[in-house]
Amino acid sequence: MAAGASDTGPVRTANEDHWHIDVARGVFVVADGMGGHQAGEVAAHLAVAEVLADLEASAAASFAWPHGEGQGSRRCARLRHALLRANSAVYDAGAADPELVGMGTTLTVLLVEDGETAVGSVGDSRAYLVRGDGVEQLTHDDTWLASVLGRDGAREAAARAHPMRHVLTSVIGARASGEPEVIDVPTAPGDILVLASDGLHNVVDDARIGALVRGVAAAVGAQQLIDEALANGTTDNVTVVVIHRT
Repeated sequence: MAAGASDTGPVRTANEDHWHIDVARGVFVVADGMGGHQAGEVAAHLAVAEVLADLEASAAASFAWPHGEGQGSRRCARLRHALLRANSAVYDAGAADPELVGMGTTLTVLLVEDGETAVGSVGDSRAYLVRGDGVEQLTHDDTWLASVLGRDGAREAAARAHPMRHVLTSVIGARASGEPEVIDVPTAPGDILVLASDGLHNVVDDARIGALVRGVAAAVGAQQLIDEALANGTTDNVTVVVIHRT
């Protein structure tokens, strides 16, 4: 069971976020594009399309692994490869078109394969695991602030107001190459996974995210998160995907 929702928000004139759900293939994606003249929207859609195409290709036993398999599980290898392919596609598209120069996108992808879960991420869109009364941030923000403060929850309130909180240290398409964060995530029936752009987590804290998705259908939880971000004054596009582990 999974659902997604997105809103342009009260300030932006266009929505440069993009999300995708493919329950049959176990693929769930959130991207937050950036760049002028709608380049952010182009970057987000291109990155998601490349991820989907590469994950479909790497499902085959005969897949050749042009970027190498790396280390870890096959799930992590597939995610890593898909993120690297997405990065190359966005970087090359930006280099080839003057109107797209400098475009990029965050990208967070969840892959469920044979009942096991892995998550890969570049940028500051996040993945959360909601289990029982707890909420765990699974991904690491590729931001200057996170590199200094880490994930210290005690500093979360101060971090929200920090002038450097939006400065990204890594995004899809910014450089010709770069290594994404990819990890296996042990999950169990009853767990809820949430993918979100920073339009949500900049204004809604982790505990509240968990509270809004517990005990309700995925679609209801996704919309409640969007509504909460808007009520809390988000100034960005806001996008969420909610997955119930069955």
